[in-house]
Amino acid sequence: MEKIKSLGSEKILKYGLHLAILGGVIYAAVKYLNGAEVLNALQSFNYGYAPLILLISTSYLLLKAWRFVLLMAPFADGLPGLVTFKAYVAGQAVTLLPGGIVARAGLMKQVKIPIAESSVPIAFSSAIDQVIFIVCSLGAALWFEAARLPALILLGVITAVTILYLIPTTRQWLARAADWIATKLHAQDKWHTFLESVPKVLTWRIMGPAFLLTILAFVGKILALDLSLRGLDLDLGLPTVILGFILPTMLGRLVPVPGGVGVTEASMVGFLASAAQANVNQLAAAVAIFRLATVFFQAVLGAAVYFLWWDGTAELAAESTNKTVVQEKA
Repeated sequence: MEKIKSLGSEKILKYGLHLAILGGVIYAAVKYLNGAEVLNALQSFNYGYAPLILLISTSYLLLKAWRFVLLMAPFADGLPGLVTFKAYVAGQAVTLLPGGIVARAGLMKQVKIPIAESSVPIAFSSAIDQVIFIVCSLGAALWFEAARLPALILLGVITAVTILYLIPTTRQWLARAADWIATKLHAQDKWHTFLESVPKVLTWRIMGPAFLLTILAFVGKILALDLSLRGLDLDLGLPTVILGFILPTMLGRLVPVPGGVGVTEASMVGFLASAAQANVNQLAAAVAIFRLATVFFQAVLGAAVYFLWWDGTAELAAESTNKTVVQEKA
């Protein structure tokens, strides 16, 4: 009976992921393949920049996948890194949907990694991104006056949260509240497993390379934005481009909209227009190209990996077979 239930849940997970991946691609297509800005961008863009932009976009996704392999290492004993790598890339399209990031936990569950454990690397992946964004935003306030007010507000929020956490009474109250919520959701064991798993990832050996890979990935995105602007004859200077990526992208992540869609684009165009006094229509076209290459393209790339190279529960068997073949050849 338990075996039948297990098979049933595996089928639900499998087809649910199929639908989620397709949903993510469709969402990206509806958003990024329509609109006057995209059409204008596609007509006037210098396509000599396109291959490099797409290569950078692909490298960004691969660097994030490599980081996920590092973060998953404490929980993936015996699981080949390639499987974890593919799982991250395969789940990219779903991240565009509300709560879609949890799909990666579903992919890892297919290869026998409990959700309570895989959720730790997933949470750290997001947290590392936010730390980099926050540090860069605070640094931006030193050079760009318009960034000072948002940076001060952000610093105030961080300070308030830190103070609340440092007060023992508040920290204990938050812990009890989290336990109460977990109990109500019948997930107390999973919550405790999550808490026990955090120290396994929070080590210099893992966090150091993870932060380095994140910085490299973000440098790639900044270069992709710069090339998207240059493809429309806009040379705004690297400092402006850096700020034009960091601040709007962080704002888009803070707003509860999948992928920051709409918020990121609008704030990016507004920021660049105010900082560089450039033509708004050209900026809108350049940002459309940038988001098309770094959001829509990555969603399609992830969907391709999922449907063509991800074997789900058969991944472990496939990797075991490959190892046997290699050993026999040796």
